[in-house]
Amino acid sequence: MRRKQKGFTLIELLVVIAIIGLLATIVMVSLNTARVKARNANRNASIKQIMTAFQMAADTNNGTFPSTGGSWNCVSVSCYGGWASYPASATVDSSIAPYIKKTDDPTGGARGYGGYLYNSSWSDATHPTGAYLTWMLEPGATDCGPGGGIYSSTASYAQCVGKAD
Repeated sequence: MRRKQKGFTLIELLVVIAIIGLLATIVMVSLNTARVKARNANRNASIKQIMTAFQMAADTNNGTFPSTGGSWNCVSVSCYGGWASYPASATVDSSIAPYIKKTDDPTGGARGYGGYLYNSSWSDATHPTGAYLTWMLEPGATDCGPGGGIYSSTASYAQCVGKAD
């Protein structure tokens, strides 16, 4: 008489391992998506604070926004990647400093650009001349937060622009 063996067969064990691997992959993808959304939400919250700081600085200065001479400037020297070449402006930074503590842009993701840019007199075909801020969100973003809209979008980023005044 043959004894009945206790335990699992090799096939059963491999099926269980495959199912665990599949579930782990699904969890990791969900976690990465949540991280991207959290970084984008952080950027949108930061830009709202920066816009408020610019408005408060303008109110203090009789409605005049700090001038950049028509060029884009990095806000609080926080630009990196493709935007690292944009200069910071001590005038711009000192005008908003009393109204905001930090303006760091969370790193990570595949954007290739980071930080916040400000221009005191920018315009294009769809935006009237005025003070604007621009920032980058990670791919798949559809919401630039209050005061902003998507200016351009690629597989690597979504560029937002919002009127500071």
